Amino acid sequence: MLKNIFIILALLNVITTAYTAGDITGKLTVDGIEREYILHLPADYGTAKLPLVMVFHGGGGTAEQVKEHTKFNKLADNEDFIVVYPNAVDKNWNDGRIGEKLPTDIDDVKFISTMLDTLIANYNINSGRVFATGISNGGFFSFYLALKLSERILAIAPVAANLPENLKDTYKTSLPVSLLLINGTKDPLVKYEGGPVGFKDDETGRGTSLSTSWTISIWTKNNDCQQSSKIEEIDDTEDDGCKAEKTTYYRCKDGTEVILVKITGGGHTWPGASQYLPKIIVGNVCKDFKATEMIWLFFRSRQAR
Repeated sequence: MLKNIFIILALLNVITTAYTAGDITGKLTVDGIEREYILHLPADYGTAKLPLVMVFHGGGGTAEQVKEHTKFNKLADNEDFIVVYPNAVDKNWNDGRIGEKLPTDIDDVKFISTMLDTLIANYNINSGRVFATGISNGGFFSFYLALKLSERILAIAPVAANLPENLKDTYKTSLPVSLLLINGTKDPLVKYEGGPVGFKDDETGRGTSLSTSWTISIWTKNNDCQQSSKIEEIDDTEDDGCKAEKTTYYRCKDGTEVILVKITGGGHTWPGASQYLPKIIVGNVCKDFKATEMIWLFFRSRQAR
């Protein structure tokens, strides 16, 4: 009898796993607003607690678009982690910047915190290994989440983003959070050297960002990093107008790391992905490495506190 019960339970587990693996559209209400996300469970999803990677779209984008552009799903299936792609209200995140064109009245941090509560309660997620990444507005939002939810987020990997200028004097996370920052020196929207965010004919009302070097300086101070770093050239394998190097600050508090990938000639783009808009608009896509793979390897190396 007992043996039969074990067999039935095992079969139910297989059926549940087969049913839940793949993409799931989720909805929840926060502050009276219905919010949505796309959750991807890997092919071998089962009873083991898995890392969770949150991927945030850029301004004007959607969860579906960033899912297709970054292609985290395929990697999640191969590497056995869970991915979630949340949707912003009106396609823009409240990411800590101040500007008249920014949605400062929407509490996106509350949305993400509520979403995490929901996902952790209903799926096999390792709550100690939650990560955030995103491009542009989604990258700024990753920085902001690390500030507001450092006890819940182990590491972040913004792409084409810097810290907002208005947070330069107050940015200090409660716990150290590892950082991988990927920026291009020819980004026409989020300038490598800092300044108003946006194109020259539309760079009012979207806030001002710090330079990449200033952002890294604040972050190494935030993580109490010692003056120990190493610089590695990333093989320049493609004729793409870009060349990348990786600087790692590795003697930081609680074993955290701060890494900058500087793409000389790179634009407002996701390395290794498609040229989603013409070069004349967003600049070059670096093809020498795949940001999605680099980001996951960085997250994978982070151990829970």
